[in-house]
Amino acid sequence: MAFGRNKEAIVDIIKYEGDNSTFVWKHPREDFNSMTQLIVHESQEALFMMNGQALDLFGPGRHTLETQNIPFLQRLLNRPTGGKTAFHCEVYFINKTVQMGLKWGTDSKVRFIEPTMGLPVDIGAFGEMNLAVCDARKLLVKLVGTMNGIAWEDRSAGFTKSLQSSFRPMISTAVKTHLSSSIKSLNINIVDIDQHLETLSEALRKSIAPGFEEYGLTVPQLYINN
Repeated sequence: MAFGRNKEAIVDIIKYEGDNSTFVWKHPREDFNSMTQLIVHESQEALFMMNGQALDLFGPGRHTLETQNIPFLQRLLNRPTGGKTAFHCEVYFINKTVQMGLKWGTDSKVRFIEPTMGLPVDIGAFGEMNLAVCDARKLLVKLVGTMNGIAWEDRSAGFTKSLQSSFRPMISTAVKTHLSSSIKSLNINIVDIDQHLETLSEALRKSIAPGFEEYGLTVPQLYINN
């Protein structure tokens, strides 16, 4: 907590300044006052954090951070105020829109016995998925850490966490396990596998969905391209 900070460092308006492909964006400044205006756009949420603890979550609209209206400020400042009292915390904006066309793929192939011919076959898979945030608190607490945000692809120069890198092992394991078992259970001839991509895609989506939900994410669609 930092009271009496340089007046010029105080931010009067907090709003999202990231891009549409970002899941989570951290506001670069961390010094605000009790009359700061928070602007949250449609399909967004804003979450305040302090010392790694998730505090209040705000939906779309314009919010004045007055102590009598904001529970965490009442606890933080421990007194009502009609003036401007400085406080220090982190603000994360969460993009709730569905991020589409996110590429995924296995890092290696797995060998299994093809059910119709009884021959060993090596398979892997690549495709795209759609992903959205369903629980902002869970996502931030479990994944953000000291990073400035969350995106799908690696943006290491901007200290942004990559979901693609984080979930690659889980996706790869699920593909190797469930793709081969689905092919066996459906008795699919490997030569005709393209005719069953829709069925296999949905089976794979259901298998990986719980893993994403543990981190506050939902997978509405997943597609195997090849």
